[in-house]
Order: sequence, then structure tokens, then C-alpha cells
Amino acid sequence: MRAVLARLALVVGTLVVGLWVAEKTLDVIGFEYRPMSVELGEGVQDARYYHSFTDQAFVYDPRLIWRPRPDHGIFNRQGLRGAVLAPGGERERPLVIAIGDSNTLGWAGADGANWPATAGRVWRRAGVPVDVVNAGVWGYSSFQGVERMREILAYRPDVVLVSFGANDAHRVSRSDREFAGHPGFLPGLRRRLGRLSLAQLLTRVEHRWVGRAGELEPRVALEEYRRNLAEIAALGRDAGARVVLLTRPFEGPVQHPLWWKNFGPAYNRATVEAAVAHDLPLIDLYTYFKGRERYFADESHFTRAGHELAGRWVAEDLLRLVVSIFGERAG
Repeated sequence: MRAVLARLALVVGTLVVGLWVAEKTLDVIGFEYRPMSVELGEGVQDARYYHSFTDQAFVYDPRLIWRPRPDHGIFNRQGLRGAVLAPGGERERPLVIAIGDSNTLGWAGADGANWPATAGRVWRRAGVPVDVVNAGVWGYSSFQGVERMREILAYRPDVVLVSFGANDAHRVSRSDREFAGHPGFLPGLRRRLGRLSLAQLLTRVEHRWVGRAGELEPRVALEEYRRNLAEIAALGRDAGARVVLLTRPFEGPVQHPLWWKNFGPAYNRATVEAAVAHDLPLIDLYTYFKGRERYFADESHFTRAGHELAGRWVAEDLLRLVVSIFGERAG
């Protein structure tokens, strides 16, 4: 028995040393499999595991993948940022709800900058009493946006502001639709192991011989993005809510060919086309902020000044675009 264990230990030790040598050799020669590097690298491209299982602000959800944890941080007991709302019923003032990703939800903290709150302040200063609630969520794509839309319609908003497209364009190994309900065994393990050069080499071999050609897919494909916007528009129309689409602003250089910003403009064009196809008002924040890098904290998130400026633009545009709603319900 001792001899068997000794031989087994020798085999295991040899294997471990061999793997270590192989890993270090790949590191020395600078091997990197770009598709996996995009997914796992700078900025933690695929943050779905983190939001679902590590980030204390959220809880795992089989439909949304993650949802805000009630009464945690900036979220109220309904998982919204702002006043607690009574479902249904009549209101004294119009209700505007914004759904979107991190640039809609804004900064953390009770006084964290977010453009929906700024828009509400602009309207109130202009003598237009409007209730504004922020239903944005860090990391959301339009896939989650459809379900988020269904949820917020229970509060009977007059206007829903919709801003997606950035996370939709991120390249990952599985789309949001495939990921939902099936996050995989040992969440996060693949992301951690995927940083090893050996894991990237094995993935490259798999992609070469299985025929995937190493291509990642978007979290939400462009055609699915169009369908999601169409569904959001239909849900709003059926509920008597006016849907307003916003293009997604971003700035800065593109790091490499698979970076999401290479595909972001196509999603913004699809947003514009959806507004025309479904007769929806459009607020083109992407064009408004083009060339205004000083208003961005990074490539896709506003500074405090950026949120203030975006909120003013949204408030002014919305008064012009849906003035009938404010005229009927305000004052």
C-alpha cells in the first residue's frame, strides 16, 4: 500500500510540476487568447457572476439573473431608488420611472448622482410637480429590461424612460438568455480559472476543433435587442404608459476589436430605428455627449457634472416631447 501511495504521489507531483512549468512557459512567451481575455479581462467584462453571487447589493434571480436586494443601500424595499410607491391607484402628480443600466442607476450613496433625480429637480423648479423613481440596475441589459418593465408597470407610471445597449453589446461565452436560470456549476470558478494561460490555451484548442472559431457572442444580440425594445414599447402601450427611448452615451478609445464599444453604435442606431418604428419619443444622449469626455468618469459612466447635465437635457426634452401628459396630470 505504501508503495502504491508513493507512486501515486510521484505521479501527482510530476503532473503538478509539469502544469506549473507549462503555465510559466506560456506566461514567458506572452500567450493570450483574446476572446477569453475580453470576457475575463479589463473591467471584469462578464460581471454577471459577481452581481449574482458576490455583490451584497443584489440577490440571484432565475429570470433577471440578479435583482436589487430590498432595503439595501440605495434601494428601497421595492428594489427601486426613490420613494416607495403604492401599486396602482390614482395619483395627484404624474409618475416617471427610469429603467436602464448603471448609468441610469448612478452613483452609490444616499446623495449619489443620478440623472433621473436631477430631471425631477428640474421639473419641480419649473413648477411641474412630478414624481420620479429610478429603476435602473447596475449591469442590466435589455434582456432584464423587459422583465423590469413588467414589474414597474404595476405602479402605473405615466412615462417610462428606457436606456440600454451598452451591456447588451458586451462579448461573453453565453448570452443573457442562455445564462438566465443556468449560471453554471460553481459560479465564478470558470472566470477565476480562465485567467490562467493554460485554461486559455485549452479553450483555444476547443474552439479550433469544435468549430466555434473562438468567437464570443453578445449578451444580447442586435436583433434580440430590437425585439426587446419592441416588447417594452408594446407593454407600455398596453398599460397606458408613454415609453421614451434614450440612446446610451459613451466615450473614449476602443481597446481592441472585440471591445463592446465597437458594437455600441449599432445598438444606438437600433434604438433610433425602434423609436421611429414604434412611434416613440427619442432622447439622443449619445449625440448630446459626443466629444464631451470631461463629463465621463470612465468610458461609459457620467461624472456628477455629467449626471446633472444629462438630467437637465432629459427634463427639457421630455417636457417638449410629452407635454400633453404633463399638461393633463400636472398643475
